[in-house]
Amino acid sequence: MAFREASLDTTASPVTVWRVWSDVNHWPDWNPDMNESRLDGQLKLGATGMINTKSGGKHDVVVTHYEEGRSFELESTALPATKMAIRATITPSGNGSRITQGFEPRGLLAPIVGPMMSGPILKTFNAVLNGLKRKVEATS
Repeated sequence: MAFREASLDTTASPVTVWRVWSDVNHWPDWNPDMNESRLDGQLKLGATGMINTKSGGKHDVVVTHYEEGRSFELESTALPATKMAIRATITPSGNGSRITQGFEPRGLLAPIVGPMMSGPILKTFNAVLNGLKRKVEATS
């Protein structure tokens, strides 16, 4: 399946966005959907941790994609036989950055879960990206 995404432009530099977005342990400071988040160590390929969202509950996560300063992906078990990948991407854009968050269901039930969950998940992404935008622009 392909990633379903939401994007937003910000005046903050990619370096500023990366510094805030890659600090998983502080997501609840600006992410309105996050109750708790943590990584056991540095953000890097293979790192593990936990997220507890208001919309989806508590999930163990593993970093399955990592490009320093550009993007990372957390994968969790969403339902039996299904994993959910959440990807964060930063792209230089004009005098700032384009921030994109996407999700991709994976596994046996992905063809069913994807269409069923895409609307509610994308709705939370808009609030998350707006929270990130406010945080990085206040930091700049």
